Amino acid sequence: MSEQSDLTQKISDPVMETVNKMPASQTAPASEYAPRSRFLMKDKNVHQLLGGGRAADSALWRDKYLSAGTLGGSTLIWFLLEKSGYTLVTLLCNILLFVIVILFLWSNVASLLHRPGPPVPELTLPEDLVLSTANVVRIEVNKALSVARTVALGKDFKLFFIVIAFLYVVSTVTSWFNFLTCIWIGIVLLHVVPFIFDKYEDVIDHHARKAADTASVQYKKIDNAVLQKIPRAPAKKKL
Repeated sequence: MSEQSDLTQKISDPVMETVNKMPASQTAPASEYAPRSRFLMKDKNVHQLLGGGRAADSALWRDKYLSAGTLGGSTLIWFLLEKSGYTLVTLLCNILLFVIVILFLWSNVASLLHRPGPPVPELTLPEDLVLSTANVVRIEVNKALSVARTVALGKDFKLFFIVIAFLYVVSTVTSWFNFLTCIWIGIVLLHVVPFIFDKYEDVIDHHARKAADTASVQYKKIDNAVLQKIPRAPAKKKL
């Protein structure tokens, strides 16, 4: 019995050494949707792209209570504004009116009964938050202005077509719904699209790479057939 086990060990050892020396591509089949390098998200993941805070946790459903509360609250507000005939300003004023009256009565009754008043915190807006938000808005606005200038000067036809397509899609979608419904749809999409992308990133990245390659080939054909033949004004010489 011991001789048989020794023989089995002598046969299995060289086989295992050969398997261990084989490259990973031969030992296990590679996934069809595993890209060589990340195409859509090269430097950051979805959570980092969304800011990495509680808003990102809500969008990716990492905090299920926050995500459900955000979706449920936004849906309730949208339903009240759409079905009750209230406007956003009217609803906000009514809510503030109700809260202020309740707090006022609570405070006066508590003082008469010698009881503690309502726990109203001292609300202040931090200066750092305002400055950081303003800086982020400034950077994004400057990027948009730079893109608009590039498109207006006709320096990038590819960017021109992208901007035109984006504006057309936004114009078409907003003609179907009012502003409030568009905001609600945006909140719903924010809790669906990032979650799906984070879960199936390899598959989406694979197809996005193929779509980009196809679009690039078609753009080169259009550029060679049409765009290159458009006469352009000569560049002005710098003095």
